[in-house]
Amino acid sequence: MAESNSEITLTERLNLIRSILRSEELLQIQSSGDYDQVRIKLDHDIQITFFFDSLSMFNKPLIIETVHDLQLTKSSSKCLLTNEQWIKIRQYFDELIQQSDKTASIQSIVQSIQDHLLQILASNKTTKQKGKKPPKTTISDKDSSSTTNRFRGGELIYNRILHDKTIDRSKVIIGYEDRFTGIHEIAFNEFKKVHDHEYGVPMHRLRHFKINGQVVWDRTNKIDILTGNKNITNSHNLIKDDLHLAQGLFYFDQSTQQWIQYPHVPITSDDQKNPSTIETCLPSRCHFVTWNILVDYHHSQLIYTSQRYQSILDNLKSLLPDVICLQEVTKPFINLLLNQIWLQENHYYIVFMEKALDSEQTKSYGQLLLTKNFRPRSFSICPLDTTEKAADVTKQIIIARFGLNPKITIDLVNLHLNSNGSRNAERRRCQTLEHLLQNLKTNNFMLIGDFNFGDFDLKENDLLGKYQEEVHDLWKQIYNIDENPGYTFDPSRNICARIMSDSQINRRFDRYLLHKLDNVYYSIENLQLVGTETIPIDESNEKQINLSDHYALQLIIDFQTRIINHRSALVILPSTNHWPMIKSFCDGDGPSFVQWPPHFNLLWPFYYLNHSLDDQLDILLPLRILLSQISSFQIQVDDFDTFVENHVSFLKPNEKSTQLMKELFEKTKRLLPACVKNPQNEYNPHLTIEQYENAEQLKQARSSLVLDKPFDFPVEYVYILQRCLKDDAQPFHILYQIPLGPVLPKLNSIDSKLKEFFQTMNLYENDESYNQKHDKFTKLSSCFQQIFNQQNSHHFRHSFVPYGSFRIGINGHDLDTVFVLNEVKSNEDETELDKTLIKMQHDKSSLNNHILNLLETQIKTNFENEIVYCRKVQALFSIISILFTDQTKVEVSLQIKLNEKQPLESSKEPTLGVHEIEHLLIHARSPPIFQHLLTFIRKWAQNFGIYGQVYGYLGGYSWAILCAHICHSFLTPIKSLYTIEQFSVDQLFSLVQSFFSTYSKFNWSTEALTLVPRLSKSMNNSSSILQRGSMRILSPTPPHNNSARATMASNRDLIVQSFQRIENLLETINTISSEDKFNALKRILELKVNFPIEKIQTIIECTLSTDNPNELDEWIGWMKSRLAYFINDCETKCNLFVQRNNSIEYQSSKNEGVYSIGFEIDEERLKTHRSFSHCLSRFLDQCNSYSNRKESMKISHKLLSIHDWKLEQMLRKPQRLKN
Repeated sequence: MAESNSEITLTERLNLIRSILRSEELLQIQSSGDYDQVRIKLDHDIQITFFFDSLSMFNKPLIIETVHDLQLTKSSSKCLLTNEQWIKIRQYFDELIQQSDKTASIQSIVQSIQDHLLQILASNKTTKQKGKKPPKTTISDKDSSSTTNRFRGGELIYNRILHDKTIDRSKVIIGYEDRFTGIHEIAFNEFKKVHDHEYGVPMHRLRHFKINGQVVWDRTNKIDILTGNKNITNSHNLIKDDLHLAQGLFYFDQSTQQWIQYPHVPITSDDQKNPSTIETCLPSRCHFVTWNILVDYHHSQLIYTSQRYQSILDNLKSLLPDVICLQEVTKPFINLLLNQIWLQENHYYIVFMEKALDSEQTKSYGQLLLTKNFRPRSFSICPLDTTEKAADVTKQIIIARFGLNPKITIDLVNLHLNSNGSRNAERRRCQTLEHLLQNLKTNNFMLIGDFNFGDFDLKENDLLGKYQEEVHDLWKQIYNIDENPGYTFDPSRNICARIMSDSQINRRFDRYLLHKLDNVYYSIENLQLVGTETIPIDESNEKQINLSDHYALQLIIDFQTRIINHRSALVILPSTNHWPMIKSFCDGDGPSFVQWPPHFNLLWPFYYLNHSLDDQLDILLPLRILLSQISSFQIQVDDFDTFVENHVSFLKPNEKSTQLMKELFEKTKRLLPACVKNPQNEYNPHLTIEQYENAEQLKQARSSLVLDKPFDFPVEYVYILQRCLKDDAQPFHILYQIPLGPVLPKLNSIDSKLKEFFQTMNLYENDESYNQKHDKFTKLSSCFQQIFNQQNSHHFRHSFVPYGSFRIGINGHDLDTVFVLNEVKSNEDETELDKTLIKMQHDKSSLNNHILNLLETQIKTNFENEIVYCRKVQALFSIISILFTDQTKVEVSLQIKLNEKQPLESSKEPTLGVHEIEHLLIHARSPPIFQHLLTFIRKWAQNFGIYGQVYGYLGGYSWAILCAHICHSFLTPIKSLYTIEQFSVDQLFSLVQSFFSTYSKFNWSTEALTLVPRLSKSMNNSSSILQRGSMRILSPTPPHNNSARATMASNRDLIVQSFQRIENLLETINTISSEDKFNALKRILELKVNFPIEKIQTIIECTLSTDNPNELDEWIGWMKSRLAYFINDCETKCNLFVQRNNSIEYQSSKNEGVYSIGFEIDEERLKTHRSFSHCLSRFLDQCNSYSNRKESMKISHKLLSIHDWKLEQMLRKPQRLKN
């Protein structure tokens, strides 16, 4: 809690601390040189100490920022705490100081430590004093009857009641405060002090005493009837009968026993720069309930409102949520609500809406917002429909702002959208949602309440679909709607809903929509329907009724603030071969280099990351997308320099390098501005060598710092360094390695043994193949620039980027690319090209074809003599397929982003294929290590015949997801850049072993493998067409498609058996030494599973032929596109086990290719299988229906027994195999 009243003197502030201690003597002040030391002694011989300057502190607040050396220590050797308890309280103190705002008061720190100490002792049951009696205290007549103006403390009042024989203690109630759950009341005779019982209450927590229900002492309001001259029995009644409610915020005053209006600030007047106090912050673990409680204006005789209302209140009492959002509230319910003892005792604040208060006069209803033990820092009540005139407003919303911590706020919106019974309901709901999503003046908000549409109302759900990246529907986030639809309005089960519904359709009306939070993580602990029971109305005929026509929706959510901390940094690291030379300039061992590697800071302090999905989506992925647009560069260091003011010597890059680093800094600063404390300060890139104690030491050292010659190193990656949040003694380690440029450096190994292994097994891509792809990509980039440049188009910009294996620097067959056309804002006149494209915007198919024709024409013009073919292919996305004369194959996908009107780097729509790959690089933490593992696993899968999505196995992207998951989960902490640069055979073996161990045991038949943990529940057993497939390996980017959707049960079983075979192999061979591991890895890659497997009895051979070898690839490509449907029919309709070959045999003529499929049943049974014959016939018809089919393109087939097929294989000499 921040202190704001600077007029309170230092003495008064110290006395405030004394007031919460058991005795005033427990706070002591001792002079210590220029400063005074304060010792605050707590229970069990521990103390809080700090220093302050009494001369400068007289009118300053006593807060963290104004004191020095704030510590928690043991005050003597007699401390009774166990070592475990002492560690816990010390850890809590350290975290409290680190996480508190610098304006947090010392008083709040002391109070928090006292409370936490009690919790530790209670949980460990170490203070067992159940048999100890309260000490006897003698109160003199003078003390008991004094009329002095001094306000008596709670302990004195307790002792007075304890010993005053004229007071009937059975009539006395004590009110005490629990800082988490509010005011509790307990009978005097049941009350236990903290020193008398392990669950006793500290006396400073006493808030009031009541006798015969009347308040006789109240600490907050300074009421003391008991020790004054007033007669208890004649004391006035503090509860007023007349209660005047108005629209606004109310709380229950325990001293006057009344609901009192609390002054509030409108949202529009709330300056968010002002920190939130503890009274205005949501708890980090926050319990919500939203409930439409059903107004009784319709069918009143059937819905038994009085019984329902009381049961609703009983339900809320049993839950005691932190936040309650109610809809369809009227004055009769409010009257019941305000008399609830549980509401009064638990310090609930209530925001009333005029529509609810005036309901009896206007036949209206409204919403209420209730919060337990905290209040909004500001709120407003606004019209639901912004198009209505003020006099016509029928519905309103409550917007209330709370702190998530002192610096971060969230707006909670309690709404009730128009029902289908109102005019133009669908349009009005969409307008309201659009207005809220676009105009709420904060990124942090949650829409809560009755939305009055279900998951099959298209317009509203299409609208939410536009915002799905920013706005999370929490139910859909953790549940599969098909499996758990979450109907809050369910006429099939709910009696009230059946009475009120015209359509009798079940719907999920009530929701929590959470906008993506800035600098805040969240996790959902629980989300479920509550209030689903019925209550008896007439026991004689067993008549029942539900509590409302809606079920309540309960949410328990944990908020965690993302912090920026000096224990995290975004840096550039020089190559390790320069480290010995750099360290040679340090005195001794260079203590700074023990903690930090040699580095240039880009952003420090930086976000403290914890490997969460939010970190990846909000920070790491945007950072990688930005860096992908910045080419790698060289840094040259050529001189030493010093910072005189803080006695630091450093290495300085040359002028060109400095400029490149400044440009990189400016771009990262724009992306992550919160990490720059003072944007006006100039960025000076430097590599710190040493910080000296004084100017004289710096001067002496400077003369010896001479760089014999400049040194250079490449900047291909930036690094996030981090160390333990609780221990500054631990050195920094590499948390993430993030590459620059669109394409990763080609796979390369520095470790000699690992390099030998990759060369032996032919795992590196040869330079010729890599250079050919790079050359084609560069030439195509130039080609497209000729069409879409700033002279030809003012309103459209383009980018041309690679994805797939080339983007991640590993060997692949083809070069996959995407051409992205983006509409941008421009004040310039439209060019002829702009006019053409804008005219076609509303006909996406025509626009796609027009762009494809432009690209195809330009390619053919530029590469007339270098290409074999260039043709358009209509697939899931528009594609141009190009085959160059050197046999380099390039596929160019087309993506058009309209109506965003943003620069490419600011585009919110993911780029096809690119964001998926970038997410994997981030998730894997170290791209070079990921490259090594993926290259190994891909080669193994190809050797085992289980590679290739088109054949129903796993494609390259699926294998990449599996490898990224293993790197993220099993890669040991990266202690240094040496760990990455010297990645070894032993480390690769460890990851490979984890790969096969993990996936051989994974339950592929029921579970989905996802890099997004919160999707696991919703995606399991999903029936969506995008989630089909016998294996589910989900893309980490929305809409989280199943990358393995082509798999069938038979192929899944073959893949899992392959995993298990390798795991069994590794359990039976020696893998102790590095040489053992080298040989084990080699043996894994040498194993092959030949087609067909043993249980296959029949082969169907499909022979495809043409007159032209280039046409043969096109013809086979079409056949592959039809293959999945045929295999699916064989498995699902014919109940056949099928094994697909994952390669085509090209015959010596080069104009003929043979593809084989294996079946488990014998040849004769297969020939007479009517369903199979029908499926085969349909497959062949589909192949022959190819729209671009030439007369020379032919397909034939034959069935062979396994014996005959093997004989033919021995005679046939295929020229080549192709996957």
